[in-house]
Amino acid sequence: MGTGRQREFDKDHALDNAMELFWRDGYNGTSLSDLTTVMGINKPSLYAAFGNKETLFISALNQYVHKHGSPHFNLLQTPNANLQQRLQDYLKSIAKMVTDPKLPGGCFVTTSTCETRSHCLPSDALRAITKINEATTKAFINFFSNEEQQGNLTSTSSPDVLANTLLTLQYGLAVMARNGIKKNALDKIIEHSISLF
Repeated sequence: MGTGRQREFDKDHALDNAMELFWRDGYNGTSLSDLTTVMGINKPSLYAAFGNKETLFISALNQYVHKHGSPHFNLLQTPNANLQQRLQDYLKSIAKMVTDPKLPGGCFVTTSTCETRSHCLPSDALRAITKINEATTKAFINFFSNEEQQGNLTSTSSPDVLANTLLTLQYGLAVMARNGIKKNALDKIIEHSISLF
């Protein structure tokens, strides 16, 4: 007797599980067998729903940005708060996420960016990571340019330098969290660093 068709699955839930596995183990450290196990599907279902491992990885990255990355950015737009308070709230929100014990730890985009020099990422995955980083940097440059036009900047640094500084802090928090540093220690680093802006 044949095994028959595999039962229907929740595609969004399966993608979340794949995202967390890639987030924890990286592209190179994640096998198709690992993916089918955590997603609760077989390989034909994986290919039918998500394509190959590379396209699934890209979908997982975009899912991460949507669910765990973009929401922090809203804190930079909080009305009636000064620039340093908004930046502090933004970074502390990231610190809370990267140290959340329910999540794999750190930042999926950060760990993926670290993989870009290991030559293990296929070309489309590499382009997806580069595109996310470029979009983030551009968003930060636009943010600081707007703040400069509104007279909110006390720093004499250019919006480009401030954007790269913020991105460096953000990625640094993720790496420190991945290394086991707790949220209260990250919060102190954030409070100390806000004077840069």
